[in-house]
Order: sequence, then C-alpha cells, then structure tokens
Amino acid sequence: MRFMIFFSLLLTLLFSAGTSIAATKNVTDKNEPEHLVEAILLFDEIYDINISEGHYRVSAELMMIWDGNTDRFVSTYGDKIIHGKQLDKFLEETWSPEFIVANAENPRITHYSTLDVIDGKFELFERFEVDLSIDAIMPRYPFGNLDLFMELAAFSGNEGLMRWKPKEILIGHKDAHHVVVKGNWQVQKTVLEETLRSSLNHGGKEKFSYLISHVEVAHDAVTSIQKILLPLSSIILLSLLLNHFVSTTSISSSQTRELSSDYGINLGAQITLFLVIPALKFSLASEMPSTHYLNLTDGLFILATLIVAFNLVIAIGSVSLAVNGKIQQSYKLENYAELASPVFTLLSFILVLYLTAGTNGH
Repeated sequence: MRFMIFFSLLLTLLFSAGTSIAATKNVTDKNEPEHLVEAILLFDEIYDINISEGHYRVSAELMMIWDGNTDRFVSTYGDKIIHGKQLDKFLEETWSPEFIVANAENPRITHYSTLDVIDGKFELFERFEVDLSIDAIMPRYPFGNLDLFMELAAFSGNEGLMRWKPKEILIGHKDAHHVVVKGNWQVQKTVLEETLRSSLNHGGKEKFSYLISHVEVAHDAVTSIQKILLPLSSIILLSLLLNHFVSTTSISSSQTRELSSDYGINLGAQITLFLVIPALKFSLASEMPSTHYLNLTDGLFILATLIVAFNLVIAIGSVSLAVNGKIQQSYKLENYAELASPVFTLLSFILVLYLTAGTNGH
C-alpha cells in the first residue's frame, strides 16, 4: 500500500515538472519574434563631422539576413541575385525588414539594393547615405571621445514580428585603401547593439526594435595642440612676460625714476592680445561643440581672457599714474603686479579645471 502511495506521488511530481517545462517552453516561444533579422553594418565613409551644429554624414552598407520561405525565390530565380524592378516586385509580395534612420535629418538616399538566398536564408543588401544628428557631447574638448551613433528603427512590425540581431560592425572594407573617417578624427571603439523602444502606434503600448551603431572617435592630438592649446598658452605667456619686463617708467641719468619714452608698449600689446582671443575663438567656431555646458576649451578661452584683462588693467593703471606725475606709485603698482599676476593666473587655472572637471554634458 505504501509503495502504491509513493509511486502515485512520484508520478504526480513528474507530471507537474513536465507541465512546468512545457509552460516555460511556450512562454519562451511566445517571446521569440516571427522574424529575427541578423544585421551586418559597414561604414564606407564618415565625413562632414560638425560638432558645432551636431551632425555628420555617412555612406554605409547594411546586410540583413533572416529565415523565411525561400522556395518561391529559388524556384523563380535560382541562385541569381535580383535587384531593381525584380527586387521591388518580390518584396511587395512577401515580407521584408523595413526600417527608417531615426536620427536622420533627411530621409536616407538608397543607391541600390540586392536580394538573394544563401544557405536557406534571405540576404537583403542595401547601400545608402544619410545625414545624421548627434549630441556632440565632448566635455573635455579638444580631448575625449565623440559618439557618432546611428539608429535604425524597424517598422515592418512590432517586437513580436521583427527584432534586430546585431552581428558585426565594420569600418571600411579590408581591401579598400582609403581613409573612412574624414577630418582630424581617429576611431577608438565601435559597438552594435539592439534595444526596444515604445511607439505612438496602437496607443503607445507596443515596442519596436532599434539597431544602434556607435562609432566613437577622438580628435587628433596634434591638431588640438596646434589649433587651440599652443595659441592660447602663447597669448597667456606673452601677456605675463609683457607685464613683467616692460615698464612704464625708467631710471634717468640722475638715477631718478621718470616716465619712459616707450611707456605705451605694454598697454598697446595687452590690448592687441585681448582682441586676438575672440578672433581666435571665432575662427575655431565651426570646430567647437555648441553646448549648454562649460567644456575645457571654453574654460581655456575664459582663462586667457581673464589673465590678459587683469594685466591690461594693471597696464592702464600704471600708465595713468605715470602720465599724471605719480611715478613712484606707478612703479609700486608694477612691482605688485609682478607677483599678483602669476598668482592670479594660477588661481584662475585651478578654478577653470574645477569648473570643467565635473561637466558631464547632460
């Protein structure tokens, strides 16, 4: 009797476990999309990177691979690759992965598309170019990385009908001997990922699959040094040297202080340097990110402006005192500036580093 009860309980447990596994399998099957589209993305060219306006252009190739009923294609076209009217007609009569470039400034321009069947799977190829908008977030500009991203949003159906499956991202063909990323940029990292996002369709309850590519690029260090760091550091250094070595007064033959014959050199030079700073920033405006936050380059321009303005005020005060006969006071002011100007420069530099260090751009 006990054996029968034990055997009955064992059968019940086995049946419950089998039911649970079957239920789990059914849930998994329900979560699987009808079409899982493998994606291989290749960038032929990335150019016109404009971080001041937040956009860039790409010429890209996309290979989409998915399972489907290939009998009709094989019976009609065999192992041929179809394109043009044949391709359009076939896709109109069957399912195909359709998408838009979500962050495109204008609709993409498709150069050509082809379709064939390889190893029992459809392979749809498209070559296109598109203008893309980006966030252009570079808090440490001219240093740091810029994320050149592209978002391909599927609209052939919701996540239950179509999902992207990221497979590979490539920067140029292996046998193509040309620079893919144009300008003073170098590729640091590439990522291809898939995510789900809500849509306004059907009351905003359904989610659609997005294929997102990330090409992180960094500004060329040599360009950063010669265009930004070297000019600004030269302006700051010249302003400090002028303030230190060029005096409004001089010692006469009788060993007394008097107004120097070239007393206006320091004042004129500081004014020139003060005007050069905005001119330099204007010339670099097209290469600088237009942001709502303070990046490192903005901080360096502010630093140069503050230092030259401080030395300019000292020069104005020294000249004003000297021409009004207050020679000794002018001389004392210049002696004070020889120490105050470097200290002010150091404190301003620390402040700029503090203000820009915590910038995250969001």
